[in-house]
Amino acid sequence: MERNYTFTGDFSPEAVAAVLSIEMILALIANGVVLVITIYQRKSWKQSLTIFFTSLILAHLVLTLYLPFSIAALAAREWVVGGTEEEKQGTCGFTAFVILFSVYVMLMTLSLVSIDRFLSIVKPHLHKRFMSPRVALVLVIIVWSFDLLFFSTGFIDGSGVEFRYIDYLGVCYAFTTSPVMAIFRFFFASLIFIIII
Repeated sequence: MERNYTFTGDFSPEAVAAVLSIEMILALIANGVVLVITIYQRKSWKQSLTIFFTSLILAHLVLTLYLPFSIAALAAREWVVGGTEEEKQGTCGFTAFVILFSVYVMLMTLSLVSIDRFLSIVKPHLHKRFMSPRVALVLVIIVWSFDLLFFSTGFIDGSGVEFRYIDYLGVCYAFTTSPVMAIFRFFFASLIFIIII
C-alpha cells in the first residue's frame, strides 16, 4: 500500500473562492435571520441555552465577516489586503487572529452547551439552581475574554506564535514556533474535545 493521501497543492483556488463566497452569503443570511428571531423572542432569553447559541451565532458572524479577505487572496493567489508588505503582514496576521479567535470561541461555547445539556438531563435540580441566564452570560463573557487574551498574545514578539500566509492554500494562519505554546495548545484543544464528548 502506497500513500493513503498526499496533498500536491493541485487545486483550483478560484473554485474554493467560489464555494467560500456561497458559504459566506448563506451564513450571513442564516445567522442574521436566526439572530433577529432570537433577539425578538424575549421569552427565550430566560434560558441559558439561548445565550450560548447567541454566542455561537455572533462568533460565526465575526468569522464570516473576515472571510472576504481569504476569498480575495484565494482568487488572486496572493495576499492582496494592504499596500505595502508590512501592511499585508499586518492584515494577514489580524485576519488569522480573528478567524482562530472565532473558531475557538465557537468550540468553547459548544463545550458550554454540552455542560448545560448534561446538567439539564442528568442533574436537572443542579441545572435549575445554578445555570441561570446570568450565569450563562458570565460564562460567555469569560470565554470571549479568555480567547481574546489567549490569541492576542500572538502579536507580541517572542510569544511563540507567528502569523504567515500559506500561498498554496490561500489563507493566513498562526504557526506555533515555541514547543511550550504547541504543548499548551494541544492540551487546551484536547480539553475542549473531552468536555464536548
